[in-house]
Amino acid sequence: MTKPQQVLVLDPNNELSFKGPFTEYVNANLTLSNPSRKDVYFKVKTTAPKFYCVRPNSGVIKANDKTQINVMLQPVESPETLESERSRHKFMIQTAFAPDDEQLPVDQFWKNVDPTLVMDSKLRVVFQRPFGFGDENNRDETNATGPFFSFNKTGEPKNEQPTQTPKSTEANSGDIQLALQREVELRMMYQDEKKNLEKENYALIDKLEKLTHNAAAGGVLQQDNVQLLHAILFAVLALMVGLIVGKLM
Repeated sequence: MTKPQQVLVLDPNNELSFKGPFTEYVNANLTLSNPSRKDVYFKVKTTAPKFYCVRPNSGVIKANDKTQINVMLQPVESPETLESERSRHKFMIQTAFAPDDEQLPVDQFWKNVDPTLVMDSKLRVVFQRPFGFGDENNRDETNATGPFFSFNKTGEPKNEQPTQTPKSTEANSGDIQLALQREVELRMMYQDEKKNLEKENYALIDKLEKLTHNAAAGGVLQQDNVQLLHAILFAVLALMVGLIVGKLM
């Protein structure tokens, strides 16, 4: 049996367009107009509920009236995420005339409505990159296929965990700056330690030369001078290790 023709006028009527950057919330508006003389129930479904928040996602449009739907695309970590998902991102607007005898709550109406009386329209999704380049590659001419998912009263997907908002680009930039600052501080600290070791090494070498000269003149090398020599050799070794570590950092 052929479905009845959609009574509402959709604007836009073919596709919902979202323009990046997609690391932030991106909004698109959909206007539903009812040119008929009867009230019309509507609800919005999508094939990718984790990515969107829709408000209002259902309701009643009075005769000769209209309503605006806000569709909010939630942030993603990378535009490539949407590139791989775009072929299945579609929306469906289902509608049906309100009964003449009574005005039912929206949820109750959709539970009891005759499926043969339900009208629907499908919209594909287009992701436009910043400055508008490359968006022609984001169009999908295939017919929309299910499954479509409904939203709850808050506009979020039913039976789905809310999508976690990734860190903003500002937060990532702050982390990078902090890491760079820490790197600079560490390098400066290593440079200071290197200079101190060099000074101590030069002083010990000078003292060693004097002691060696005195020992040669006196013919005797005292025990404390031997210990001092060991200390000097240890300091030289420490300097070499410090220089090697400094080059590796």
